[in-house]
Amino acid sequence: MADDDSQILRCYRRAFAQPPTADAGDVFESLSDELFGQTAGRPHSPLFEIVECSQGEEAVDVAQQALRGESPFDVVILDVRMPPGINGVEAGEQIRRLDPGVPIVFVSGYSDVSVEDLERRVPPSSRLHFYGKPLSFRALAEDIAGIVERARAG
Repeated sequence: MADDDSQILRCYRRAFAQPPTADAGDVFESLSDELFGQTAGRPHSPLFEIVECSQGEEAVDVAQQALRGESPFDVVILDVRMPPGINGVEAGEQIRRLDPGVPIVFVSGYSDVSVEDLERRVPPSSRLHFYGKPLSFRALAEDIAGIVERARAG
């Protein structure tokens, strides 16, 4: 995942962590899950290995390294704006050329890039997702789990 805001990266880390940060509600859910099975509470987000980047060029470099190491990413999450340097859309274009099948998730708090433009610049649309900020990082983590599952299934 690439975002120039360290607070956003921290939110991603927390959302993708397993188990979630414990508080009174989580302790109750854990006990409920243990006694009655996980269906009693909300499902927990899956554990993801996270690679963090703060710039677009860095995201392209680590995606290329992952491919060279024969362990390509299951999904790439890019902020649209990451000054200075290339933005998330440019990084997405380069990553798509390196790995045509990887799902790419764009996240932005701005509306200056349309979904249609993203689909044109980083096809195919079936491997492209967009989320606007503000967002629920926990819900995003659950959506990412579904994206990864569908990508692995074919």
